[in-house]
Amino acid sequence: MTDHPFDRINRRDLFRLSLLTGTGLALGLPALTACSVDDGTGASGDATTKPIGNGLTEKQTLKPFSFDAPAGAKPDLPKRIAWANTSDAEFFLQITRAIETAAKERGLDFVTAIANDDSAKNIEQIETFLQRGIGALCIQPLDANAQAPLMKRAIEAGAAVLSLVTPPSTSQVVADQYKVGNAQGLAAARYITEKLGGKAKIVYFNLDTIEVLKARHQGVLDGLKTAGAGAQVVADIQPDALTQDGGFKAMNTLLQANPDVNVVLGGDTICLGALSALQAAGKARPDMYLAGIDGDEQALAEIRKGGAYKASFAFAYPLMGYAWAQFAADWLDGKPIPQVMQFNAIELNSAQTIDRFQADMKAVAETWKKAETYFTMLGSIRYADRDQFINYAA
Repeated sequence: MTDHPFDRINRRDLFRLSLLTGTGLALGLPALTACSVDDGTGASGDATTKPIGNGLTEKQTLKPFSFDAPAGAKPDLPKRIAWANTSDAEFFLQITRAIETAAKERGLDFVTAIANDDSAKNIEQIETFLQRGIGALCIQPLDANAQAPLMKRAIEAGAAVLSLVTPPSTSQVVADQYKVGNAQGLAAARYITEKLGGKAKIVYFNLDTIEVLKARHQGVLDGLKTAGAGAQVVADIQPDALTQDGGFKAMNTLLQANPDVNVVLGGDTICLGALSALQAAGKARPDMYLAGIDGDEQALAEIRKGGAYKASFAFAYPLMGYAWAQFAADWLDGKPIPQVMQFNAIELNSAQTIDRFQADMKAVAETWKKAETYFTMLGSIRYADRDQFINYAA
């Protein structure tokens, strides 16, 4: 069997790609038959369970979310939040701990299960949650096609479905890809202007085979233009493999034609590989500018060294988990929650900014007070108007 580049991405990178591009790993599993959401006594946890249509199927212009909007009717559901986790990697466990922290604060029962990247097991675990009875379901895109019927059932039963990108959901976590890319391009342009005299030979590693990331690509290029004509993009390509090895090989090839490259942009995984190639060729210099996206731990370690790797644009995943449980509790109180939570890409370009970000992610309860730093919240939905659930990739 041919080894596809996506098969060589580690689980955390795969999660990031699915989260930030809206892709799921559709494995073609059959849709499961419908059944009621049970509260543990054999009776439906919500007397008003009924079909509620297809929700919002076309992209909407959503207004900024307000925590002060009025509450409405409350669902008659267990005060229980479930997290359909797929991996026991530390990254996912950080999200788990954040959900649990907020759940305890708000008096919610928290249940979770780990599928170990097994889609069929993940579906089975979600079924168990629904049969037990839940007021909210947190879910990430492991198998979007097979999960969708379960998510719709939960919404029809009155539960809040809090998802990473994948519809149908009450509230989706997404990223504005143009904005993410533009932030990266603008930061590079500032460095070129201030530190390189406005002259640079730039390599950009794009991901254009993923349709939604074409917006990120354009954002980067638009940001770079602000550095002026002296900033030249000498290569704009996608590596054969979305791995550090793929970045290493692509950069090695590029150096043969462009030995004076001094700016490299892309995702952290690829840029770390490019850095290795520069080091192996004896061309890595402290005055270079390499910057990635994702807040990869290895990238942050490189930034701390003060060498060629200057920045990474990170996302507040633990705070997302804390927000999920807060919004689950609000939903069960009849209060509104945002239909969309957009990640704000946080530029980490020094030991100080990294320390601050990491401290914020460890103290999510305190960080929640300044959630607008890390998220842009849009739209509004309550249990009373749950038929307005999002049924498109926001």
